[in-house]
Amino acid sequence: MNRWLQVVGLAGVLLAALAGVAPTGAQTDAPTPTEPLPVITHRAEIHFDLVEHRVTIRDQVTLPAGLDTLRLGADFEITEAVCQTAAGLTAIEVIAAETDDAEYQQIVLPADKERTDGLLVINYTGTFHQPTDEVVFSRENVGAEITATIGEEGIYLSGTARWLLYHEDALARHILTVDTPAGFETVTQGVRDRREELGDRLVTVWRAIYPSDGINLVAGRYVIGEGSAGSDEQVAVYTFLLEDDARLRDLYIERTQHYIALYEEMIGPYPYGKFATVENWFPTGYGMPSYTLLGGQVLRLPFIPYTSFGHEICHNWWGNSVVVDVDEGNWCEGLTVYCADYHYKLQESEAAAFEYRRNTLKEYAAYVRDKTQDFPLREFESRHSGATRAVGYGKSMYDFHMIEQAIGQDSFRQALRNVYTEFKFRPANWTDFFVAFADASGRDFTDFQQQWIDRTGAPTLWLDGVEQVDDEVVFTLVQGSPPYDLTLDVVIQTNNGDVAQSIAFDTMRHTFTVHAPNARRVDIDPDHHVFRRLARSEIEPTLSLVLAEEAPIISVPTGEAAQVAAGYEFAAAYMGDDQYLNVFENGELPVDLPANAAASAILLNPDAAKLTRWNPPSLTVAGDLVLISGKRYSLKEYDLVFAASNPYYSGLVTDLVVISRSPERLAGLANRITHYGKYSWLLFPVNGGRPERGNWQAGESPLSVEVGS
Repeated sequence: MNRWLQVVGLAGVLLAALAGVAPTGAQTDAPTPTEPLPVITHRAEIHFDLVEHRVTIRDQVTLPAGLDTLRLGADFEITEAVCQTAAGLTAIEVIAAETDDAEYQQIVLPADKERTDGLLVINYTGTFHQPTDEVVFSRENVGAEITATIGEEGIYLSGTARWLLYHEDALARHILTVDTPAGFETVTQGVRDRREELGDRLVTVWRAIYPSDGINLVAGRYVIGEGSAGSDEQVAVYTFLLEDDARLRDLYIERTQHYIALYEEMIGPYPYGKFATVENWFPTGYGMPSYTLLGGQVLRLPFIPYTSFGHEICHNWWGNSVVVDVDEGNWCEGLTVYCADYHYKLQESEAAAFEYRRNTLKEYAAYVRDKTQDFPLREFESRHSGATRAVGYGKSMYDFHMIEQAIGQDSFRQALRNVYTEFKFRPANWTDFFVAFADASGRDFTDFQQQWIDRTGAPTLWLDGVEQVDDEVVFTLVQGSPPYDLTLDVVIQTNNGDVAQSIAFDTMRHTFTVHAPNARRVDIDPDHHVFRRLARSEIEPTLSLVLAEEAPIISVPTGEAAQVAAGYEFAAAYMGDDQYLNVFENGELPVDLPANAAASAILLNPDAAKLTRWNPPSLTVAGDLVLISGKRYSLKEYDLVFAASNPYYSGLVTDLVVISRSPERLAGLANRITHYGKYSWLLFPVNGGRPERGNWQAGESPLSVEVGS
């Protein structure tokens, strides 16, 4: 687990602070949650110096019994640290330490037998000014991220900076008194107890009475909007925007109210005293306890308030209040996707939900192409690539979907509510969920957990022969080794309508017989209710098949110098590497590679002769005219991006073609296309705005076969 904490002053105030953090305001009568893990309490005073890029912290840390060490980030200088126990004041030993993935300072506490309780008082400083202009954060890949920065543009301290004392097996709560220059509004988790302007400084007090396993703090020149939400209207709702935008403020307050009501009905009461929508000056998309931090560009996308924003609010139930016990893997991303992104599609229509499931399977096929990229869900902690997202978010979401299909919505929802009630402000693991599903449904999920959580991969299925024998349809279903235990829908199209039933399939090969006179076609799992690896023939060319390529060939345009330069700028931006070497200047591609070594290519403004080799059947490009499925567009008004099969490795390799009449826009498309992986083609308006988009027709499925074939 990630843990965190904070810092304050010395011996004269030690004993008085041992009273801990008492709730105030709307949270005064809140019950004390069950806390099986030790909980550290911080009473910290935090002062920021923007010119020196420095933070100075004094923290009074109330220590629970059972801890012998605490940790602090290696980038801080500790100026004083003492511990008050029943035996008196004790000097604190600080040693440098490191693990395989992090450096830190270790605080050695007095032996526990001498300390039934105690208070650590520590002063320290740190200087941070990481550049934010090259931060990359997108759905397809998480690139460079920062841990901390302090300056005129804003303040950002992430939990990974370890700026508060923490223990990897403890939770924490806090009162933070934050001192910033006037005009710099702060926000962190908890409720705002006080906001006071003192000359040229602003002091804000944030109180979190409920324990969590990490903390971020953000400050900027924000315009604050306020409202309320929740069944009793006791949840404070804020917007922290970098510009005074009444429309955006009102939209996000209304959406917050909507989502809190939705999840209170689905899961249980909102767990915190506030929710804040916070605009960041660099790209982020984070959901922390009681607030979300979204980059300004993303925040203003018209679809975000109706999609991803709800996902971040849902994290307050899953991941923030019900904490992840990572010993069995991170379950909360998949469950949040299921309760948010996928749930919104279910609310929209069955067709939208079907497309979401199909796109999830397509992404798994695109990003998890071989065993070296795959892993069991019990090993998932966080996403850092397309493959980790496809497994940790997509496969995990599908597992929850398959469970709901098996036990029904009522039992599934009851199990979620039970987990939330029992594990609020405590860590939960996959086993805890399966126990709840078993209790709610009376079914045993031991084999399901082993198959879908502990095992790597996904089943591969195909039909091997379908025939009509009198009034019976006989078909043979095959899967890879070792076989999965699956329940599959079968739909048989007949002259008299469809015949539907479910079958159990747990061997590598089995022949089934279904009564279906005058059958025409057999479809296995046509609605994609079971997670599996799609056959390549089922997947139309999409951007994700190219975005998943780690080292694509990039073919820059020839001719005009500005276009050539723009091609190299595109390559540098797309790969994040100014010296990327897999670039061809003449528009040609290597065609003599072994099939297993052929890589996806990105063709930038290819000439007309080369373009014809890549044109899909439903696309025509003639001069500035673009025809897609009979609809006309002009390259004077749009930039065109489309995926197509490589003509030299058809069926094995997908390429991407990018056409722009403007060198400036061509280079800028490198970052824009990464948000649209599920689509086959995009038309970006030259004046900005959301692109036109769509998909080519997919091919035949090995699970959809005509009778007699």
